[in-house]
Order: sequence, then C-alpha cells, then structure tokens
Amino acid sequence: METATLVTENVSHFCPMTNFYQCSDGTYLLVTIPRLSTDMVHEMLGVRVPIVQLHLPDTADVFRADADAVVLDADGDPSNGMTPLVSVPGCEVFAEALAAAGYTLTATEEA
Repeated sequence: METATLVTENVSHFCPMTNFYQCSDGTYLLVTIPRLSTDMVHEMLGVRVPIVQLHLPDTADVFRADADAVVLDADGDPSNGMTPLVSVPGCEVFAEALAAAGYTLTATEEA
C-alpha cells in the first residue's frame, strides 16, 4: 500500500478540517472531514446559529490535488461539480479516509 505524509494540517481555505498530504506515488491528496459545531460556527461568523446535525454532511472526502494544494476534479469533468477520489460515509479520522483511498498514513496526527 502506498503511503501518505502530512504536509499541512487544517488548510485554512477549505472545509473546517482539511489536511494536505504528499504520497509516496508522487501524488498529493486533500482530505476533508466536515466537523462543525455551534461553537465553531460562532467562532467563524461571530454569531450563534443553531445547528441541526442531520443537516451537516457526515462524509469524509479524499480529493486529488497538485503540489500547491489546489484541488483537482477526480473525474476531470467540471460540469458535474467537484468529484472526490473517494467518499467515506461516517468517517471522522483522517487515517481511515486515506486507507479507503489506498494509502497508509506515515506519521501520527490528531484524529
């Protein structure tokens, strides 16, 4: 199995929890795990907004990226939106999302 090494944790211009990885096969990946809470939204927006967990996505997405952490569409067709390489329902751990894409995380990080 190929390996993935963390390059940047919590990439600021993507979903609240997106990490950037360099892979042993020469590719790059962005892994997004949507983790939103009322407190996080309050911190980002400055106002309290009630959040219903059922309305939030619960799928971790693994996207191909270039060396500058620019996301790449997995199917190459921009007309159907940004397509992830892999989507993992109910996943809250970056290592599990990487494993679903066929990669093993090389360094320990916070889940």
